[in-house]
Amino acid sequence: MPVRPTRSVHLVARMLRLGAVALCAACAMSSATAQVTTLKAPPARTLITARIDPQQRVALQGHVATWARVEHDRGAVPDDTSLTHLALALKRSPEREAAFQQLLKDQQNPASPQYHHWLTPVEVGDQFGASQQDIDAIGAWLTKQGLRVDGVTNGRMRITFSGSAGAIAATFGTALRYYAVGSETRIANAQAPSLPAALTGAVHGVAGLHTTKFHPTHRMTPQQGVLQGLQPQMNGGSGTHYVSPADFAKIYDLPASYNGSGQSIAIASKARVYDADDTNFKARSGVNFAEPTVIIPTGGVDPGAPATTCTTTPTDTCSNPSEQVGLQGEATLDVQRAGSAAPGAQLKLIASADVGQQDGVVLSIEYAIDANPVPAKILSISFASCEHDDGSSASIAFDQLYQQAAAEGISVFVASGDGGVAGCEPLDATPTTTQVISTNTLCASGYVTCVGGTEFADAANPSTYWSSSNGAGYLSALGYIPEGAWNDPIDSSGKTQYSATGGGYSVYIPTPSWQVGPGVPGTQGRYTPDVSLAASPREGYLTCVAAQGGSCAISGGSFGFIGSGGTSASAPSMAGITALLNQKTGSAQGNLNPRLYALATTPANGVFHDVTVASSGVTGCDVSVPSLCNNATPGPTGLSGGLQGYLVGNGYDLATGLGSIDVSNLLNQWNNTAPAVFNLNQHGLTGSWYDANTAGQGFVIETYPDLNGTGQGYLAAGWYTFDVSAAGGQRWYTVQGSAVSGAASASLGIYAATGGNFNAAPKITATQVGTATLSFSDCTHASLIFNFNDGRSGTITLTRLDANVTCTSSGDSGAASNYLLSGAWYDKATSGQGFVLDINPKNTLFAASWYTYAPNGSSIGGGASQRWYTIQDNAFAPGTVSKAGLNIYETTGGVFNSGKVSAGAPVGTASVTFTSCTALNLSYNFTGGTNAGKSGSIALTRVVAAPAGCSL
Repeated sequence: MPVRPTRSVHLVARMLRLGAVALCAACAMSSATAQVTTLKAPPARTLITARIDPQQRVALQGHVATWARVEHDRGAVPDDTSLTHLALALKRSPEREAAFQQLLKDQQNPASPQYHHWLTPVEVGDQFGASQQDIDAIGAWLTKQGLRVDGVTNGRMRITFSGSAGAIAATFGTALRYYAVGSETRIANAQAPSLPAALTGAVHGVAGLHTTKFHPTHRMTPQQGVLQGLQPQMNGGSGTHYVSPADFAKIYDLPASYNGSGQSIAIASKARVYDADDTNFKARSGVNFAEPTVIIPTGGVDPGAPATTCTTTPTDTCSNPSEQVGLQGEATLDVQRAGSAAPGAQLKLIASADVGQQDGVVLSIEYAIDANPVPAKILSISFASCEHDDGSSASIAFDQLYQQAAAEGISVFVASGDGGVAGCEPLDATPTTTQVISTNTLCASGYVTCVGGTEFADAANPSTYWSSSNGAGYLSALGYIPEGAWNDPIDSSGKTQYSATGGGYSVYIPTPSWQVGPGVPGTQGRYTPDVSLAASPREGYLTCVAAQGGSCAISGGSFGFIGSGGTSASAPSMAGITALLNQKTGSAQGNLNPRLYALATTPANGVFHDVTVASSGVTGCDVSVPSLCNNATPGPTGLSGGLQGYLVGNGYDLATGLGSIDVSNLLNQWNNTAPAVFNLNQHGLTGSWYDANTAGQGFVIETYPDLNGTGQGYLAAGWYTFDVSAAGGQRWYTVQGSAVSGAASASLGIYAATGGNFNAAPKITATQVGTATLSFSDCTHASLIFNFNDGRSGTITLTRLDANVTCTSSGDSGAASNYLLSGAWYDKATSGQGFVLDINPKNTLFAASWYTYAPNGSSIGGGASQRWYTIQDNAFAPGTVSKAGLNIYETTGGVFNSGKVSAGAPVGTASVTFTSCTALNLSYNFTGGTNAGKSGSIALTRVVAAPAGCSL
């Protein structure tokens, strides 16, 4: 056992799963908030202070599209080509930026005077925008270059301009050329653009130099078999069920008491919808929502009248719709999903065709956020591009725009994408061998809720989840259905396809401070998605689109329809759910993410349906093979050869986020913000803890109440694990730090000790190798967020292995038989190695976690010198203080924080005799394993004084 420092303890311990599985229970918990003062925005400060010298220039990073390559070059853009809808993204002064970021936090803090004090776009600009002097100086410079200043956004963070290609190329120091991208021809800058150095302090970047295309993220089946009668079964054969609005409400527990009345939902679009489609949808489904109001954004172009029918001659436009009809299908799906989830809400379809090199959906998004007043407090976006193609400037520019939305109280929902981890691949293309990993640029900001897709794991036993007949509104779902990640790698003709939930992390936007908790991998970047809902077209949503052959119009007592899926269905569904939330709370909620992740720390509240390997129904899960347990992609000719995906798992994962939603529980728990009531300063947390996904390794925790003063305890966790490869062998660490009364989490250091010899005098080197945060939601559930100095990071969901004995949320409930003998013990002669005991009278369990070294550990050196064992007895009755014949186990072959390890092999026996609450004699005899032939006795002393109430 390591040497004990003054008024604190440095322990090393371990744990191996060799007992009964702990009970699964949790209690509600939320973080306390602190009172803050009223925010006063600082005055605008001029950032352009030097003369603008055109010869002193600075290149702008992240502004060159990855597809703008020489092999794709199709020639120069003529100088007289008119280019419009370009913009300069501006910077705030540091003091204004700090104040704006504080405002965004305070608006989500119930203890702040700024809580839900939303601003208008004009107020955002007046209080936190760029200075008028900077705007005037930049405008004058653009005009001097021969460009036309078209306007300044209300948020005062973008200046829009236009001009000839020649003038724009000269202004930004880069050639503009045409490039072939698939079947398209796009414009792009050939080099990084540059600005006069005097402007770079006030300008973040330039948008519009290259064409950015955003594609819809929906999947629509061809017209489904005509349904017979007015109340047919929504069954497509072979056990496939289609999801009606009534099914969605049943599966995700939408309350009948709320319908989104008084709320507005904006939908970003590039097409109008055919009103007759919505009329037929409402008649068939039994829901009734108002037709959407169509808004053409400022600077946008009306996309034109919607298509009203399709034809099969001379070509089949029903099964193979044009791009514009596909965009109309996207808009129709968005309207029908949002409208059926929140039929009382107003729907506002903000639609624009592309204008020049500017994508129409960008114009729609900007209008939804910057128009004064804003058209809605909820915005749904079902389009995607990819960060890899777009570069850092696009992700950062959208992040800035979404921050404005958050300040205005707008909740933004974006589809995570439909290509799995291959976010850059065309959705209608055959998978290639050169797939690219990327997330959706529109989803990268932490100020949007990125919505992924799930798939029902009901194929093995559909009758458990679906009725054989329909009720009103074609209701056939019986309740919640277990879910996996949406992943349909094979199409109806047996060919491979991109058809899976997007997810991953942004390489440009950092991990938000609130994105922590069980399952969150660490701090690589902004992780997506946040939540997910059903998205597989195999059990698609009932959708009515006449232009694709599924009008839902009754003819001869029957009708045809479209089965729709994709994360395009998930995002507007979540937007509709938020309309119910806003109605119930009586207030717009702004950015939902901080609260969603706070709710996820308490699984017992039932807000999320966690999507795991078990819930996916996949056996033999392999993250490199596409299935419902991941969002991997297939190769050109089969399931192998694509990209490895992300695994679903306990808590958060990068395929389905926090999981899907139980809407009633979400609404009921949303404002349950009572301060956390939990006491880390108690012996009752002492015991063995593990993650079911990595059984065979884990933690033994001991707490030392009041060690450093009243209410100031100490917590140490011995972490027993393995090297990063199976051949590396056993490893153990100490995780330790203060445990304060009334706190639910502790900030800890991770320590590694090396250089000792088995049961020999110490030659130990102890080094801090990382940091961790250990958080408890109750006495049996915890999570550990770890960050090693070598780059390893992640979150481990922990459950107590055996029964809780004395722990309560407020502190120990009292002494309990021999349980108070649990804790850390060592031999003073061999400090640096020792034991952590877990004695549980409720389970009649004795487990001694023995952390030590190889017999020649000091010569081996490093982590390879470490060894650990478990001594266990499952019949250690309450009150027992002496027993012989306890088995010693050795476990090998594991990998750090990965996979399950088979039960450890018995390698010897031991006996224990307690002579007091602070003295223990332990004898051992190894008959196998690393230390075969070794035997002896160890006189052990408790590392600290015995807990109050301990007696033999």
